Amino acid sequence: MDTEALGADDRRSVGMSQRERPRWAASWSRRGLLRALAAFAAVAGSTATSGPVRAAAEERVVYVPSVAFGAIVAAIAGGDVTLVVDPSLPAHEMRLHDVAVSIAERILLKGQGEARGRYLDDARNAPKLGAAVRDALRTRWPELGDAAARRHKAWSRMLVRNVLRWTQALDRAGLRGKRISDPEGRIYLLEWAGAEVAADGAPPPAGLHGAPREPASPSPEAYDDYVQALVDALE
Repeated sequence: MDTEALGADDRRSVGMSQRERPRWAASWSRRGLLRALAAFAAVAGSTATSGPVRAAAEERVVYVPSVAFGAIVAAIAGGDVTLVVDPSLPAHEMRLHDVAVSIAERILLKGQGEARGRYLDDARNAPKLGAAVRDALRTRWPELGDAAARRHKAWSRMLVRNVLRWTQALDRAGLRGKRISDPEGRIYLLEWAGAEVAADGAPPPAGLHGAPREPASPSPEAYDDYVQALVDALE
């Protein structure tokens, strides 16, 4: 073996210029760096897209005073908000995260105590509340405006048909023009049926005593079932 030649080769390797040596290393580093940056960008892009959306969804909390009120909010907001039933709220108020919204100007409140908050026993009040919820949602969270408007339009159309059907059924209950007492706190329902609520009036239909006190859940379907049960109780 030519040790002198080998030594020369070794010297060429050791004595390789700095321009030649890093060329391969720079090429490898560039590929690795590009791959790393691509991976980072993918992760960062996912975080940038989903993070704020998740955070916004978590912050969209709507507090309502009753299950029936919650059913109307659910019909308009869908899954875009988190719904919390808080009976300590005034009957005429909801809270959108940290903003209180009154619906007192939309609905004529009647009665006293617990009965005062049962305005949705008269389903004619539901479209009025739905419009208030729609307006409040798009004011507080403008990004929900279009979806809330679409849901409100579809839901209110179906509700109006149901209200007409329920009103016709209540007309057959035979309470119109009669003085009826209200031991169950159902002034909204009785007046929807055409009765005049009076402390010295005749007893209400016996079926009203066993009628449900609220919908089974805060959903539009449960609200429909609830109102149907109230109407059936008067027939």
